[in-house]
Amino acid sequence: MSARDVALRVLYQFDTAGVYVRDALDAALRRSGLDTRDRALATELVNGVLRWRGRIDWVLQRAVRRDLATLTPWIRNILRLGAYQVLMLDHIPAAAATHEAVEMAKRYGHPGTARLTNAVLREVIRQQSDLRYPAADEDPILHLMVVYSYPRWIAERWLARYGVEGTIALCQAGNMPPPVVVRANRLRTDPETLRSSLREDGLHVEDGRYLDEFLVVRETGDLTAVEAYRRGWFQVQDESAGLAVRLLDPQAGETIIDLCCAPGGKTTYIADRMRNQGLIVGVDVKPGRLRRVIEHCGRLGVTIVRPVAADGRCVALNARADRVLVDAPCSGLGTIARRAELRWRRTPDDITALRTTQLALLDQAGRLVKPGGVVVYSTCTIEPEENEDVVAAFCAAHPDFQVERPPASLSLPAGLVDAHGIIRTLPSVHGIDGSFAARLRKGRHVRGADNPSGSRPEEPERPGTADGTEYR
Repeated sequence: MSARDVALRVLYQFDTAGVYVRDALDAALRRSGLDTRDRALATELVNGVLRWRGRIDWVLQRAVRRDLATLTPWIRNILRLGAYQVLMLDHIPAAAATHEAVEMAKRYGHPGTARLTNAVLREVIRQQSDLRYPAADEDPILHLMVVYSYPRWIAERWLARYGVEGTIALCQAGNMPPPVVVRANRLRTDPETLRSSLREDGLHVEDGRYLDEFLVVRETGDLTAVEAYRRGWFQVQDESAGLAVRLLDPQAGETIIDLCCAPGGKTTYIADRMRNQGLIVGVDVKPGRLRRVIEHCGRLGVTIVRPVAADGRCVALNARADRVLVDAPCSGLGTIARRAELRWRRTPDDITALRTTQLALLDQAGRLVKPGGVVVYSTCTIEPEENEDVVAAFCAAHPDFQVERPPASLSLPAGLVDAHGIIRTLPSVHGIDGSFAARLRKGRHVRGADNPSGSRPEEPERPGTADGTEYR
């Protein structure tokens, strides 16, 4: 199977079944037997076609002379693959890209679709030098949709909030493949030792932008193959995720509940900040995802996490926590640079539907944290309906909670925290994923509150499966 066949099959699965592209691509590459170079090409083709699908489809529509939607998903994606190589990849000759697309059309279609593929891609090549994309001053929405390849609803939403220049900058940031960022696991090493180890493996390593445990790694290849990964010296994690944990400010010996803990990046960072002393109850609704958390904990040397496979909106625990993290399910629109298909997967209805889940999780966090304790609500989206509006609605329904400015001792990076103590990051401004985090303090004198003495909560039972294998 060639790199282009792998890419085509993943794109087909996304179009027809809505698969998660990263998982589908990883599975396809494992089965493919491709060498490192062809694996890289397949990955580039999948992510590139998804990232630039808006522009590609606009160009194809001008060349195909029929509605692209009337073509089979196989042929539509073969055309997209060919057009992406012609329009966006200088190192692949246009004639070679066309030839490979025609050969695929023969395998996944019939002689008629092969002829169609040849004709359309030749027309794309012919038109390429004369293409005139919609101008921002004439039609800013269409400009964003075509030039930067975003769906109309996102273009309209961001344009209303950030204006033309701000939206263009945000769209550009979302189209730039981000670097890999890793967090040094201080339970087993320190940032300088990790930096030296990665450089010895031939990697280019830079300081993170804001947090001293984080390093930017370029030209990575397979990071899981390096010695430092096997030793548990680092976890792949964006700095925006680290900011939420810093805002939580977990302390050694405390009881922390992480209500949406998989895949475990924030959970293991909490353990790092606690020096692996105390208790972290990690809750996630999907046992399969909890197993990934267990694997990370084992590799990183984290021993204080207790897993609970349950819905965080209604989980019953024998614990009253000092702090609760609600890293809520969200639209993820702050991570478009990392997840190329996300702009085509999400709809405006998702934002409305997710709000109900987000509020339910915060409600449960409010019940689980003891009086005087802290709840941190965080997301990886930049949409106010999922961020500020959720926090405001929660506080209105729970007057015993207030948004709290973090103490100065946390030394959070300047420019990321507003006057109310809320963290907001934008990829186009801060150079990391878009995110939101707010710190909420529960009042100490609450009528009917459990555990008014503030004594240490009882440790919950260590959960597991029927055969004794722990989820985490």
